[in-house]
Parts: sequence; structure tokens; C-alpha cells
Amino acid sequence: MKKVFKISGIVLTLLVITLFVLPFAFKGKIMEAVKTTANQQLRAHLDFDKVSLSFFRSFPNLSLEITRLSLTGTEAFSGDTLIFIPRLRIGIGLGSLMRRGPYDIKTVKLSEPYLQLKALDEVRVNWDITQPVEESAGKAETPSVFKAKLRVMEVVNGRLIYDDATFPMRAVLDGLSIRMSGDLSVANSNLMTEATANLIDVDYNGLRYVKKAKGQFSAMIGADLDNWKFTFEGARLRLNELVMTAAGFFAMPDQGYEMDIAFEAEKNNFRSFLSLVPALYAKDFENLQAEGNMAFQGYVKGLYSETSLPGFGLNLQVNDAMFRYASLPEAVKNIGLTLRVANNGNGADATVIDISAFHFELGENPVDLRLMAKTPVSDPYVDANLLGKLNLGDVSRFYPLDDGMTFSGIIEANLKAKGNLSAIESGRYSDFDASGHFSVNDLNMTNNFLPEKLVISEALLNLSPSVAELSTLRTAIGKNNLKARGKIENLMAYAFGKGELKGQLNLSSDYFNANDFLQNQSQPEAQPDTTVIGIIEVPAGVDFALTTSFAHLIYDKMDIHDLNGQIRIKDNTLSFNDVQMKILDGNLKLNGSYSTIVKDKPTLDFTIDVRDVDAQQAFLTFNTIEKLSPIAGLTSGKVSTQLKLKTDLDGKMMPVFSTLNGNGNLQSPALTFNNVSSFNKLADALKIEKFRQWAVSQINLSFEMHEGKVFVKPFETNLGKTKAEISGWNSFDQTMEYVLQLNIPRAEFGGAANAVLDKLVAAANSKSAQFTPGEVIPVIVLINGTLTNPIISTNLKTMATNIADQMKQQLSETLQQKKDEAEAKFRAEADRFLAEAQQKAQNILSEAQKRADGMVKGAVETANSLRAEADKQAFQLLAEGKKNGPLAEIAAKKATDKLRKEADLQAEKVVAEARKQSDNLMQKAQTEANQLIDEAKSKTGTK
Repeated sequence: MKKVFKISGIVLTLLVITLFVLPFAFKGKIMEAVKTTANQQLRAHLDFDKVSLSFFRSFPNLSLEITRLSLTGTEAFSGDTLIFIPRLRIGIGLGSLMRRGPYDIKTVKLSEPYLQLKALDEVRVNWDITQPVEESAGKAETPSVFKAKLRVMEVVNGRLIYDDATFPMRAVLDGLSIRMSGDLSVANSNLMTEATANLIDVDYNGLRYVKKAKGQFSAMIGADLDNWKFTFEGARLRLNELVMTAAGFFAMPDQGYEMDIAFEAEKNNFRSFLSLVPALYAKDFENLQAEGNMAFQGYVKGLYSETSLPGFGLNLQVNDAMFRYASLPEAVKNIGLTLRVANNGNGADATVIDISAFHFELGENPVDLRLMAKTPVSDPYVDANLLGKLNLGDVSRFYPLDDGMTFSGIIEANLKAKGNLSAIESGRYSDFDASGHFSVNDLNMTNNFLPEKLVISEALLNLSPSVAELSTLRTAIGKNNLKARGKIENLMAYAFGKGELKGQLNLSSDYFNANDFLQNQSQPEAQPDTTVIGIIEVPAGVDFALTTSFAHLIYDKMDIHDLNGQIRIKDNTLSFNDVQMKILDGNLKLNGSYSTIVKDKPTLDFTIDVRDVDAQQAFLTFNTIEKLSPIAGLTSGKVSTQLKLKTDLDGKMMPVFSTLNGNGNLQSPALTFNNVSSFNKLADALKIEKFRQWAVSQINLSFEMHEGKVFVKPFETNLGKTKAEISGWNSFDQTMEYVLQLNIPRAEFGGAANAVLDKLVAAANSKSAQFTPGEVIPVIVLINGTLTNPIISTNLKTMATNIADQMKQQLSETLQQKKDEAEAKFRAEADRFLAEAQQKAQNILSEAQKRADGMVKGAVETANSLRAEADKQAFQLLAEGKKNGPLAEIAAKKATDKLRKEADLQAEKVVAEARKQSDNLMQKAQTEANQLIDEAKSKTGTK
């Protein structure tokens, strides 16, 4: 309820801000000034399009209309919309405009408003947007520019979203209309409140309890604003066809909330209760026939505070009930339910849930459930029994199935559990009675959500105090099949939120195509493949060891055979241990992990050993290779590689190349490259046609990956009869820089190249020189630009100029000089690189220590300031409240208590967080410093 009044305060704050616009409604520059002033006073961003005034829309009141008014969040809620109102209309008493006193607000109407309320934790809520009030010494107080004499408040066709991570709970009300009438200018008033919602969804802890329901509410509320107490008699709430009445009061004393509310169903109509079951209400409910008696009542009474819970109770009784669709031959009959939920007000541990009987019959198959649960906090106790059999082939006789949906098969359950969770946790399994089985046989199901028919030939789960054993599972969807067996431990503790769900599972398949179950798989024949694989989230709270054996697995573009290995699911991480497979006509072994500890930022950390795979198939299969090595698409031959890879993934499960780092090596006995732009241009430059198709043999190279670049270390290979040393880099943006040192036999040059060389030799020998050119011509080639538009540079022009003097000697000296210079430059660069890395490492540690010390010091100062500021604001709020009457004083008292409490909490949190961050900062700095030096040593070959 406090949240409701806080939100109401936000609305009133908006009204105050808009009233500043009134005297200047026709001056656009003043409107911008109002926005700027408001944004300085709010921890949110206020905006609106225009303001208009009319004496005719609500005469004798002045009508103020604001369009496209919005409030968007800041800090943790940056970019989130708190409120958006396409049109806000306010009626102001005309007489109040004729005097100097405050304006009287008579009516408020919000058309199609959008309100999104978010709570990330107990402190961070997006509706707490008011800035702390600063006290100015010697400055006269400004009287309020408005006075609430509100008579009518309306909301028309709104949308409300309440998303609270502290429960966790999410509620959506769409098509929301509210009308509240009364007099809020007096301490005691009767407020007539009416509301309707066309759609209500309520999710709690991941389960949807209310789905697409319709709601109505009406009540005459007696408001005692001096004591913040609200009394109502005959309040009426309708959800779908279930109508409930409520009476009692809700109050907000200085500490906590006090309440005494009783509610009950208005009629004992079983059909009205069924309207709350989404599967029934959404499916031809108007033709549902129902009989039977139903009684539903409950209460909540007591004080809700940080140290206490109110008592509450709920009773639901269903007797001799049935329901049947008019178009179907069979009824679900003999429905009975006795449910009691009780708490005597002595804390959450005093809660008792008792389903003493739940029975229904589907044809000749009865189902019975009994459940008793208590002491959920101290030591959860359960006494449960489920016994029943369901012939799925009979479902269509009781329930109207969608077109294309069919069921068959038998489901049986005979399960019981009785005892305290502590017996399992301490290993006293004889003190906990758990037994029975759950089985599925010959299940066949088709629907519009599955790509093909689902078949569960056999499934059997046996329950014991220590484990739930999956004796067998054989299932298939179309050609996809799975077999599983294993055991699940700690099931009861996990169910009560007291521990991890542990298990071991053997999983095997003859054929499984994962693409059949990925998003957006259905494509018209003429359309390209636009398969989108969203983030695959690894669950928390489980520890599962999987032993896998897949004869044939297809995932994305990967066609895998004979996959075997160990996979573990734990702490939002999927770990792979010696997972081996046949792929791309070769073999692959995988170790590493895939993690979603940060849900929207998955990470990969893999070591991959690939043997004898087809290079071109690898290009066509792996998007990463396509990005980092596009030349592989023009390559034929077998390659082997050992690769360490670490990267973040984006929302499409693709590497974020700026975070991609790793190293590895690549070997191949022979590779052939065809129609590569770089090689075609090199062939043109050297006049050697053979270079248009490279046949490279005995490749053994090492490489490193850093922030999306692949650095190839110098390696030697053969291009046919040409010996080559190659090094360089290329990036995921297709830029590159490679150096090729070629020793080309003269016989490899074409006629044009040899003609030029012969002419130069003849000119030298004509001057009495006895020069014979060598049989091997050394050529240095620089390739840069991009992979699709390479730029080729060679040293041939220099060689041609020097051959007229001492061709062989000059060439030898030049090459030696270049080599010496390159080696000296490399050594100097290596020394400089290592020295810079060491200095950077020291700077990182020094800067981190300085920041860490500053963090803690600043946090302590901030904490002291927060407490001092809270005391100052509290004094001011209390003083202002006393000046503005009893209502304001009560509100001020509650605000000061909350202000001081939040300040203490925030102060403690600031200091603790600063200490934690300072420790993390130093640890991260040390790791980063060590990594800098190690990487520098690795890249420079320094030990």
C-alpha cells in the first residue's frame, strides 16, 4: 500500500510541475525552462510535447491539457519508461485563478497512460524519483502553488506493469480504467472507487497463476487521512466469473502496516471457480457446463512489519462437482477439493498448507492427491500422496483439442512422501518415507508447437528417500530419438529452495537434429535460411553430470558423428571433459566451458584438438572461421589444429570478436588455394602464372588471437618448387598485413620476366663483366589492404636497377642487410615492447592501489555525508509537515523514518561495496599486470 501512495505522490508531483506552466502556457521558451527545472529536481527525465488551456472543456473550471508527458529513469533504470501519458487533462478551479492563493485541482484525467513499476531490490525502485530537499539558510520558504481539492480522478484504457524482483513477481494489467470520486481536501472522506481491466496476467516465481483474466473492482472507501486508515464494506472484486466481496480496514501506523480484512466468494458456483483456470477459460468457456458446490473464504489480520507477519487463512471447499463441454461426450466428474491455508501470525514458519482431499475422475480413471506442508522455514515437513492413472487417448472426450493436436498413451502415478527435510539432509533416510513410481507408456502427441510427433515409448521414475531413479526413458520426435537413465538426488531440498538438485544421467541417441527445436526454423522453400539461435541459458541451482553418446548429431551447420564424453551442468556453466566426435571427415576433441553466469553475456573458454578435417567444409560450417579466415573457403585439403579459445558471445550466440583471444597451431601435408585475389595479383606482379593456384606443402604454423586478430608467426613452407617464409596477421574486419619471403627458381618465371632479366645481364656483360645470374631469385612480397581488395608490393624494381653493377653481390648484401635490419628492429621492438609492458604493469598496480585507497576513503566520507544529509532533510521535512497541517505532518513523520533508515542502509552498503570493489580492483590489477608481462614475453620470445 505504501507503494501505491508513493506512486500517487509521483502523480501529484507531476501535477505540481505542470502547474508552473500555467502562467506561461503560450510561451514555448518557458516550457523548455520548466522541463529543465523539473529535471533538476527529479532523479528522472521529464518531457512533454505541448500544453494547452481551455475555458470550455470543463467550465466553470479551467482545463489544462498536456500531451505526450513522460518520465524515464536514470542510473540503474536508465532508458526505462516509468510513466508515459499521451494526454493528461487537469481541471483547475476558475476562482482560484482570480486570487493570489494556490490553485485548486478539481479533476484529473489520464488517457491511455503507461505505468511501469520496477523493483530490483529493497532499495532500488524506479518510482523513488524525488531529489532530497536542500535547506538554504536565510531563504524565505515558497508557499505551495497548488491545493488539492480533487473531486474526480480518471484513468482511461491504461497499462500497468509491476515487476518486483524481491518476490519475484510480475503483474500486467491492460485496458485498465479507473474512476475515483470524493473529496480529498478534508481529513475524513468517502472515496468511491471503480476499476476495470481487460487483461490481467500474474506471474510468481516463474509460474503464471493468472492468465488473460478480466477484472472489475468497486468499493466505497472511508479514508481517515489523519490516521492513514482506510475502511471499506462490501468491496467487490471480480476475476472472470468469480466474484468476491471483502470488508475491513488497512492502516499505516508509524511502523509497518496494520490490517483486518475478510473476503469470500459471493456465490457458491463451481463454474465461477473454473473460470480462473486458464486452460478452461480460454477454450470455449461459454459452452462449458458445470455443477457442484463451492465455498471460498479467507482473511488477513495483524501487523506487517520488518519483524512480524499478519495472520492469514484461506479455505476452499468443492463438493460433488463436474464439468463438461456441450460438444463433447464425456464429463470430468466427482470433483472434490478440501484446501486449507493457515498462519496464526507467528511468522512464515507457522504457515500450514493442507489439501486433505483432491479427487476427480476422467472416465474410469480416478486421480487422488493429498498434501500437508508445514514449518517451511525451520525444517520443511511434507506429507503427500498422489495416486492416479490417465489414458491420454480419452482426453479429447473431455477437453476440446486444437486442430492438429492428438494424444494417446498411459500415464500412471503412485507416489508418496512423508517426513522432515532435515532427515534427508542429515542422511537419516529411514526417518523419511518416500516411495512409489511415475510411468509413461506409449505416449504419442502431435500439436502445432512441435516439429513432428512426440513419442515416449517408455519412461519410469522410481522414488526413494535418497534418490529419484530414472530407470528408463525412450523418446522420439520424428527421426530424433533419445534414451536416458540415471538418478536425481536432493529433490526434496531443491523443491523447498534449500539446496542444489544433483544427478547423474546417461544420455544416448542414434540420431538427433537440434535445429528442429531452435527458433524460427520454419522457412518457405524460396526463402533463405534465417535461423536465429538465441542465448541458451544454463540453469543455476543444479549439479548434473551427463555421460553422452550420440551416434549422429546435427547442430546449426555441424554434422557430427560418434559424439562421446562427459558434460557437467553446474553454477550456470556447461563444462565439457574430453568430448570427442567425428566431424568434417576428421576428428575433434573438446575441453572447456560455456557459461551464462551473466545471463545476457555468455562466455566460451575452450581447448579444441582437431585432426584431419576438410578445410573448405570447416569454412562452410563454422561462422568464426568464415570471419577470421575467409581464405579457407577457397582452400582444399586436410588440416589439423590445436586451439585455445576464449570469447564473449552475443545474443545470437556468435563471438564478440573484440573479446576473442587465444592461440594455437595448424598443420597440413598439403593445401591448394584457388582464385584468391591476393595470389592472382601476386601472379600478375611476378609474371608467374603458377601462383594463381597455390599448392602449399608441409605446413606447420603457430598463431595467436588477440581482440579479434589472428597473428601468424613466421613459418616455412613450399609453393611447388618455391621455398617461402610467411608471417603476418588478418582481422575479422578482413584487413590484413602479410610478408612473404620467396626463393623462386628462375625456371619458374614466365617468358616476360626472364626476358627482362636476360636483357639486364647482357647489358652488364657487354662492359666486360663476367656475370651469370643465380638459379634462385629471392623476392620479398608485402600483402596488405583487405582480403577482397589486396595491395601487393615487391622488391623486383630495386633488384632490376642494381643488377647493372654487381647483380649477385648486391642482391646478396641487400638481402643480408634487410635481414640484419629486420632482426635488429625486431629485437629493439621486442625490448621496447617488454619494457613498456613492465611499465604498464607497474602503472596498473600503482593506479589500482591509488583508486582502491580513494574508493574506501571516499566511501567513508560519502557514508558520513549520507547520514548527515538524511538528518538535515528529516528535520526540514518534519518542520515543513507541521506547517502544512496534520496530513502533511503524518506524511512527513513517515518520510523521515524511511529517509534515515535508507540513509543508514545506503551508507553501510556504500562502505561495504567500496571495500569489496577495492579488493576486486587490486586482484584484477595484479592479474592484468601479470597477463601483460606474460603476453609480452610470449610475443617477443623472451623467457
